[in-house]
Amino acid sequence: MSSRFFKGLAVATALMLGACTTTGGNESARTPAEQKMRDQAATFNTTVAEGAVTGCVVGAIIGILASNRNHGSGAAIGCGAGAALGGATGYMVASTQEKYANEEARLDAMTADLKADNQRLAGLIESSRQVIASDMAAIQNLERQVVDKKITAGQARAELAKVDENITYLRQTVANLKKREEEYQVARNKAAAQAGAQAAKEVDAEISTLQTQIATLEKDLDGLVTRRKISRVG
Repeated sequence: MSSRFFKGLAVATALMLGACTTTGGNESARTPAEQKMRDQAATFNTTVAEGAVTGCVVGAIIGILASNRNHGSGAAIGCGAGAALGGATGYMVASTQEKYANEEARLDAMTADLKADNQRLAGLIESSRQVIASDMAAIQNLERQVVDKKITAGQARAELAKVDENITYLRQTVANLKKREEEYQVARNKAAAQAGAQAAKEVDAEISTLQTQIATLEKDLDGLVTRRKISRVG
């Protein structure tokens, strides 16, 4: 194979490693509430991330093989397309690989998965509210210190980097949760097409609960985002 192919493959590897490290951060500097929030969100974020990484690698290789000259560009384009597809179809792929006796059995398994996700998400909402309340208080306290000239605006902004990190993490978590809900809908529709809408009644109820909880988490996050934007610290 040409040297350009291997250069393109190196790009794909770098992109894959980059995808694996996007959720990093200084764990030692986190409060117990912040760490608990991340621990509870890990299931939702890891599943989507794993699908995206796999999609990136497959897409990058296809991009390399399809590009006549610029293997690096082909790898990058293929990685992006593959990551989007892989991250959005994780549950669907997993569910279709399972061997169920019939679609009713598949729906029963999906109901159990949804109930577990809803329970985890309820815990995540509780812990994220503790983090958000703490971040709100931190913003107010830093504003007061700047007004009292105890610290500079620059020092306050440096302190708020931790708040910004929490916002970024929660935004990604909400995005991953929405993808997960979409995956459930796709799998539900496929099973219900054969088993009938009545058989999907329990799944529909759990999906509705999932949607409500995602909206709740997003609303809580929006409150923090708005408070951060209007902060006098900048």
